[in-house]
Amino acid sequence: MNHSGQRPKIALWFRYGPADHSELFHAMPHIVAALAEHAEVHYFGMRTETPVPEAIRRHAILHWLPFRVRRTSTRDKFIKTALWLLSLPWIGLRCRLLGVRAVYLDETVPLTGLLARVFYGRNTAMTVADFFTDIYLTGPTAWLGRLIRAADLRTWRRLPLIFTRAKATRTWLAEQGVPAERVHPVYDPCDLAIYRPLPADERTAAREELGYTPEDVVLVHHGILHPNKGNDWILRALAPMRAELPQLRYLLVGDGPERGHLRALVRELGMEDMCQLTGWLPTLPDVNRALNAGDIGLVMRVGAPSDDFHMTGALVHNMASGLPILAARLGGVAEVVREEHNGCLFSPTDVTEFQEKMGRLAKSAELRRKLGQTASQDAQIHFDMEQVTAQTVEPLLRLAGIESKTADI
Repeated sequence: MNHSGQRPKIALWFRYGPADHSELFHAMPHIVAALAEHAEVHYFGMRTETPVPEAIRRHAILHWLPFRVRRTSTRDKFIKTALWLLSLPWIGLRCRLLGVRAVYLDETVPLTGLLARVFYGRNTAMTVADFFTDIYLTGPTAWLGRLIRAADLRTWRRLPLIFTRAKATRTWLAEQGVPAERVHPVYDPCDLAIYRPLPADERTAAREELGYTPEDVVLVHHGILHPNKGNDWILRALAPMRAELPQLRYLLVGDGPERGHLRALVRELGMEDMCQLTGWLPTLPDVNRALNAGDIGLVMRVGAPSDDFHMTGALVHNMASGLPILAARLGGVAEVVREEHNGCLFSPTDVTEFQEKMGRLAKSAELRRKLGQTASQDAQIHFDMEQVTAQTVEPLLRLAGIESKTADI
């Protein structure tokens, strides 16, 4: 790749760095490679233990911050996110000195858009999805969350380009005064070579490794265990169902600040024989293997206003793995999950509806098979890597004033 300085420049900023970025957004190596066909790509982030994907290593100039982040450690994430915010003025000024034409922040860490605009400039794009103030600033600190949200909204109204992970987010942003034509919904992509239905013998082996019998019906959820995932709500809803459905099991794959609380709740409810928490698994194929050990894929959020703005990793991966979906009825999720087509929806505040839908799926292997097959097919439509790459690259090139021969999506 020619780094002579004569090519137009685009910069990507992401606090976890390119390796974890690619794990969270599978199309990122493809996006970097596609951008590099037209521009010199600069990537700013932290180092992690995971190797940088080859496509990013080859096609981007990497700018490392002088510290590492461990995304599996909640404490380390909080500390390094604070350091990330403190580093943004330097990153913004560095991009100015480099002559970068456009910057893209693919996350919604509070105040990052504001800092990027102040220290870099107008041609800042970002993704609006996770609202961390809703998750972590509640109760006595809710007032601070409202102040930060107001500051972020003021910034978003001035951004020339915003990506979202659901169409529902664009609708909400338009209601807040963000011009709708500047907002581009792009669903989460999925590496369908990793997340996929396994052959029957491999699926049986995966179930046996986790201690499940052929008669067990396994509800599986994976991701970061934080409060707005509502796993405590799910446990309390499942507990009274054991009498009618003794074969029901709950598999929680992942870790986070709620894990200790959830373990204690499992003991309190006497659900040790029903619920299993694996913690983080070593690799993405291991996660896919665990999903294939399940029978029903759970997608849950507590129903906060910003929960409508997600196309969650749990949804994307469960569908790609061929699981029928049992999902909270939220704006973004309901754009993809259709009742009796690829899954079932329930209100995240209606225990009775959840139990009814859960019971129906648990009692019918044929229904699970039919919905799971459709979910797998739909995943290939909604989460296609090439489509997501084009939908991301084209607006970024336009923002940077770079002509591309690729047709608009």
